[in-house]
Amino acid sequence: MTSVDSRVTKNGKRTERIYETLVPWFRCEGDSIPARRTWSKFLQRVHAYGLLAIVIGFLCLADWSDFLVRRFSLTLDYSFYGQAWFLIAHGHLDPYSTTFPPTFWHNAFELVMWPLAALWYVWPHAVTLLWVQDAATAGCAAVIFIWMCELTAQIAKSKNLGAWTALFPLCGLILLLANPWTIWIDSFDFHPQAIDLFFALLAAHFFWRGSARRGWVAALLALACGAIGATYVAGVGLSSMLAGRRWRRLGAMLLTLGILWLLLISHIGGDRASGVYSNLTQGAHSTSITTYQLIQAIFEHPSRAFSSVWSVRKDMFADIVPGGVIGFFSPWSFGISFLVLVEGSLTGSAGFIEPYVQNSLPFIFLIPLGTIAFCVTLASTRQRWKRILSFFLATLTIINIGGWSITWFHRTESQWVSVSSSTATTLSRALAMIHPGDEVIASQGIMGPFAFRQWIYPLVGGPVASFPIRSRTVWFVMSPGSGIETETTIEAESQIGQIAVQLHARLIIDSNGIFVFKWRPRPHQRSVHFTNVISVPAWSLYSFPSVTVTKGPAKLWHVKQSGSSGYIVSGDYWRLQNGTYTASVKLSSSGKVEVALLDTSTHTVLKKEIFGSTAGSITTKSFTGNVVNLRSPEAYPGYGFFSVKPVEPPPNDILELILLVPRLTHASIYSIGVSNQASEN
Repeated sequence: MTSVDSRVTKNGKRTERIYETLVPWFRCEGDSIPARRTWSKFLQRVHAYGLLAIVIGFLCLADWSDFLVRRFSLTLDYSFYGQAWFLIAHGHLDPYSTTFPPTFWHNAFELVMWPLAALWYVWPHAVTLLWVQDAATAGCAAVIFIWMCELTAQIAKSKNLGAWTALFPLCGLILLLANPWTIWIDSFDFHPQAIDLFFALLAAHFFWRGSARRGWVAALLALACGAIGATYVAGVGLSSMLAGRRWRRLGAMLLTLGILWLLLISHIGGDRASGVYSNLTQGAHSTSITTYQLIQAIFEHPSRAFSSVWSVRKDMFADIVPGGVIGFFSPWSFGISFLVLVEGSLTGSAGFIEPYVQNSLPFIFLIPLGTIAFCVTLASTRQRWKRILSFFLATLTIINIGGWSITWFHRTESQWVSVSSSTATTLSRALAMIHPGDEVIASQGIMGPFAFRQWIYPLVGGPVASFPIRSRTVWFVMSPGSGIETETTIEAESQIGQIAVQLHARLIIDSNGIFVFKWRPRPHQRSVHFTNVISVPAWSLYSFPSVTVTKGPAKLWHVKQSGSSGYIVSGDYWRLQNGTYTASVKLSSSGKVEVALLDTSTHTVLKKEIFGSTAGSITTKSFTGNVVNLRSPEAYPGYGFFSVKPVEPPPNDILELILLVPRLTHASIYSIGVSNQASEN
């Protein structure tokens, strides 16, 4: 044999040894699933009609999403993804985010947005991303339901059980469709978690069946979705290791791959969203930490980690219980559910672990899978009491999910839709007149549909704020009393006054509580600033049946009422704490004007003053008093067993300064203000 032949033989043997070593890590035997034609007729019907019910559920979700868009119920989070979607579709392959700087991929390395950009050329509307989210959610439900049916068919055949076992996947279908958190999560703007989870569930299902190639394709797609997808893949790996010996090697590889991908994303700066763990980084120079630093912080300060988890225990309970607590501990449910629960609870914030935020989506699908798997396994035993127990547990889960549905479904619209149809019509008119190349600075509660542009900035809280000027034309879209806003109405109204008086912007729309300004900055102006003021313009408040006058210099704009009695100004909502306050009114009147400060949280009058005629001159009147025993408004927590720990409003009462005029009195109101000396000090 020649030396060349010898080397070829050696290389071939080496390749064969490497192949023989690696193949067992990629291969899995899986479970043998009976052909569908061999299933009982009852199970076949449950399977077919169950998938039809999931399709109908998807159509209902899609219709609801369209309603959310038409009512401008898309907020800051949607604008983050919507802006990236628009920019990538228009050739900006490394889009800069103006809502969560710097660049988009630094958030969580969510590469899934790049292929989604192709949908812009199919249907370039805000609802498209929501429909993608709805489809992925329905896809998750379909994967889990099919898994339930196959698991039931497998155990029924091996244990020679009757057609009655189809009742268990039917129970699982109810758990999937009746969970109120599904529509709540899909109502919260757009987030790619549903897409990530869909690929991860596909991977887990394929590996369970023994379809290793398909499983790896799905797992790699989940990894491509970013840091969250990597967490899900690591969870699939953990579940595989727990599920049995045949999946153990495969699970170890998936777990390692998911962790390594997370570390790589962290190393290149693709997980800036880790700033949510600021409670674990007290004393650090930066609140944004890498995955490695997060693990290090947990081991260095375990008490902080425990305190964070303990503070959100009620929300963790609400995540797990609707699908059946026992399902959490099933091997194929545990991996992803456990990692997501740990990630969310370590933030110490209800905003990241509440059952209606996107992070909680895995619990909706995986825990019912584990619950049904446990019940079917229990029913397959020979002991009669165990079979009875399995049906008792299944019935109990149905009653349980019914309680959660009754408690929370009816709150969906009031929770997520706070823009009236007339206000939405006004916003649609504003959206139509703004050019895509113009810069928009908008209230965060309604800014989602305005996101398809290069420059959009949110008004998230203030009133002190600063924004760069990127375009020759800047639009301000303000909705003080509409949308799910993070800044108070007073902060927004004070900014409205500064836009009109200091920037001399043109008021284009003043209708249905929406204020739209068009502003052309000076040639060399690079930014716009808002400062803290203690008064707001009266013309920006609710003034029916009085008349708003917005002619002439903006500093003289006012609200006037002539001859008729009633409210002249109301709708100003101030968040104050206990202490000494001063209320002031800039007005002119021909007679008496009654000024009252109301605590709208308790519907009580805190102070009332009557000011006399100003003889036609513009005068500022004020009075001082004390505010004591204020009670904060409370968010809806649910009832008893079916409750959560919601994100509470700021610890202040909401006060309103209202002005009333008697009959035949002519009055004009220019501005009003309430300052709390305790909060100022």
